[in-house]
Amino acid sequence: MEPEAKLSQDITPEEVAEAAGEQSVTEEEAAPSVSDVAAQEQPEAAIADEQPSVEEPATAEALESEASASEANEAKDGVAVDMDATEGVAPARSRMNLARIQKEALIERAKELADSTDWRKTSEEQRALMDEWRTVGYAGKDVNDKLWEDFQAARQQFFSHREAEVVKIKQQIIEEAREATTDVTRWVATATKLDELMDRWKAAGNSGSEQDKELWDAFNSIRRDFRNRRKADMDERRAKARANADAKRAIVDEAKKIAEAGEYSRENSDRMRQLDKDYKAIGFAGKPANDTLWAAFSEAKKSYWDGNNAARDEQRRKRSERLQEVVERKSGQIEYLKSQNETLTTRLGSTLDPEKIAKIKSWIEQNDERAADLEGDVEDIKRKM
Repeated sequence: MEPEAKLSQDITPEEVAEAAGEQSVTEEEAAPSVSDVAAQEQPEAAIADEQPSVEEPATAEALESEASASEANEAKDGVAVDMDATEGVAPARSRMNLARIQKEALIERAKELADSTDWRKTSEEQRALMDEWRTVGYAGKDVNDKLWEDFQAARQQFFSHREAEVVKIKQQIIEEAREATTDVTRWVATATKLDELMDRWKAAGNSGSEQDKELWDAFNSIRRDFRNRRKADMDERRAKARANADAKRAIVDEAKKIAEAGEYSRENSDRMRQLDKDYKAIGFAGKPANDTLWAAFSEAKKSYWDGNNAARDEQRRKRSERLQEVVERKSGQIEYLKSQNETLTTRLGSTLDPEKIAKIKSWIEQNDERAADLEGDVEDIKRKM
């Protein structure tokens, strides 16, 4: 029997065992050439079911002797009829004629089933015909062997037809398997496809012992090659994932150290940005390591940038306070200059001395220019705040 294992399991020794077949029939004692199409049936049981029981020679000879003896006694002395012999001839001939008619009917039914493609149902009916044949008695020396040959020939036609179709089915399955496993990029999907093909293979049944073994070896070789390549790919992926995990772990450790240091310099910020790029470029590190490492790295980044933002906010606040102090100081200077000019203007109206008037006007102009410069500074500072 072919193994039940899926591709997700290891190949067992039984998986490559030859599927049991049936021998071709050449004699009345032989079994049909193939087993039932149903994958779940044991081939040995199918063979046993289809083997005809051997006609008992003693029974056949007894019937022939009985008929011959009865015929020999039909007339005695050319005229007299042996009544006892006459009584024996009729039942013997009747039984053989009835057996012949029954066997001919079974042969006709076997011929009708010869071209059927309903493998399971027809195989069951073929076994039923064989079971019925066994129950039918001897049909006479002249016809019994010929009837058996005709019966087996009709049955063999169906089984040969089935064998040919099974071969086609399995050859198609082999081609699909070969195509599916060429240039594989999706291992899981391909494994599922091969499992489906395996189910179809089992459902097809046996095609004949030697040929079925050759077909099975070809199909199983494809499955085994796929499994080996898949394992090699998985081993390579695992090794790469371990290397990626080590690389990401080193980045996480460095990011944690920078975050814990609490030094929010431009150099550290640039380094954190580079670590982020390097981490994402490494690739998959395998589950659950990949998720665990990403969570740790994200936490380290968040810790650093939260601290960096808080430090910047504090710097902005202090700077704003300093600028506000400068604005207030300059604004005070502006007010002082304006107040001074008011005083100078008053003095200007109280003197007629040309020289003093010229000096006062010069002072007022200087104060106005200084106040204008200070007002410009204040506006610039407010824009920066």
